[in-house]
Amino acid sequence: MDQREFQHTVLLLSGERAMAILRVIRDGEWHMASGVARSLDIHVTTASKFLQGLAEVGLLERRAHDGRTFEYRLRSPRLEFSVDLLEESGPLRQAVDFYVTYFQSLFERIRRLGWPRVETEMQHRLTTDHQELRSAIFQEMIAGTGGGIDHLRELVAVLHRDLWGVCSQTLGHAAAERVFKTALRDAVDSHPDIAIRCGLTRPLEA
Repeated sequence: MDQREFQHTVLLLSGERAMAILRVIRDGEWHMASGVARSLDIHVTTASKFLQGLAEVGLLERRAHDGRTFEYRLRSPRLEFSVDLLEESGPLRQAVDFYVTYFQSLFERIRRLGWPRVETEMQHRLTTDHQELRSAIFQEMIAGTGGGIDHLRELVAVLHRDLWGVCSQTLGHAAAERVFKTALRDAVDSHPDIAIRCGLTRPLEA
């Protein structure tokens, strides 16, 4: 796991109820947060947040119980994990790759629609109006500085809102929405793990 996941895992396991919850689910069976909470006489939110957190870093399996709840299972009664101390910006670089794929797909689909004026205006916004923003994103890609993935999402959201404004005004809301959603689907299909794990789609939801 990367360093951020390691820090998150350590924080989870240092919680007051962590070991008690792990002992409840160490039998390898599927458990719901509500059942764990009843066993330990704790609030269901406490159990749910802990189980969800361990599932996000891959230490628990998770499956849907119904439309609103999940079940969790401990992969093994022996927890083992390693942290990569050499690669500090791995997830960040993957996030940049995700956004590059998204914007490439977006421009390609605008080009296919045969709207050169829209494409030209979008390129103008990207290369002229957002020169400082592009520089900031580039710095994130190279060095992983300035706040990591959270900061990168904020930068992309600013750019995305501007490009959405150009397209929706020219193509109309419905047509622009189809183009943007298709580009987003392309990016998620190419980078599903990082997109879901780091919430990269949030700033791209028009």
